[in-house]
Amino acid sequence: MTTLSKNVMQHRKVLKETGLAFAKSIPLVGPHIEAAEKMFTLFSEINATTCRDRFNRYIMGIGEICDDEVDISREHFSALVKKLVLDDEDKKTEYYIRLTVSLARSSLNDDEKLFFIHILSGLTCFDIEYARKLYITTSSPIKGYKSTVLAQVSLTSQKSGMALRSLNKLITSGLVYEDRAGEIQANPMFKLTDELERLLGFIFHKDDLEPEALSIEPKEEYDVIIIESSEIYSGAYPNSIYRSLKAAGIKVCIEKNEDCITTKLAKYFISVKTGSGLNGEGEWIEFGQIYVLKRLDSSSKRFYENEHSETVSISNFKPKDNDQTYDASLLNIALNNIAAFVLNRLSPTT
Repeated sequence: MTTLSKNVMQHRKVLKETGLAFAKSIPLVGPHIEAAEKMFTLFSEINATTCRDRFNRYIMGIGEICDDEVDISREHFSALVKKLVLDDEDKKTEYYIRLTVSLARSSLNDDEKLFFIHILSGLTCFDIEYARKLYITTSSPIKGYKSTVLAQVSLTSQKSGMALRSLNKLITSGLVYEDRAGEIQANPMFKLTDELERLLGFIFHKDDLEPEALSIEPKEEYDVIIIESSEIYSGAYPNSIYRSLKAAGIKVCIEKNEDCITTKLAKYFISVKTGSGLNGEGEWIEFGQIYVLKRLDSSSKRFYENEHSETVSISNFKPKDNDQTYDASLLNIALNNIAAFVLNRLSPTT
């Protein structure tokens, strides 16, 4: 959570010394200050110094980040101040500051604004951090997991009491719901509602919602990853495709197997699979198929979405021992076709 700067903390003293003059000068909250003052009489059972200190930081924080002419209704401002001073966690003051400014700048209707005010009040700092982690693991490819599905499960399957409570709190608050599509899973997937994404956008800066903000390492991104074949060995594959793409300025790498997807991400994958079947002449042959693939199937964790493929007889993939008649032309044509297809897909559209 971002904290207030030293400059803001110094301004707190100024606010105390100058009374309400400064607070009244802030366009967003100035008209409501006197009404807020009256509210303090309702909170006599709360430590007055703590309450005042928190309110001062709240007003100063708004003044620091909001200098434009935006407005918030007395109803919403009163609700925010009431929730602020009654909140058990002082650390949430920064969230109330950002929510106040975000709601004032938004086009939400009254009911929607009150919804977010009540939601923030009902969540603890731990709940909010849990929601942020859930958002990041669900939306950002991170190292150590083959898919965002597995990354999310690593969080939602935690059995600690605090984690379970936070997940249930997000569900009952209408911010998260179980995805019931497909087969029943031991660890179900969860969908994030638009309201959760909006709330996080209101109270966090954009950079705070990136993996690096939680010291989580994102996957390294490539244009193309070529998977070596354990079934077929050929000097031309994958080296020929690699050289063609590299020469064209494509960010490409060669990996030994599909486990690379735990640390790397690509727009396209190139892989070879073997098979057998009848050719056009009714002869049974063994062949290798070179695939251009898009992404992973989250359930089977295998590549899918075949974009393009080239089929070459096994005999053309590699020569037999002492085979003087080996002709690499068919394989070279297939490899060139694969490279050309990928280059065309990655070329900027005009």
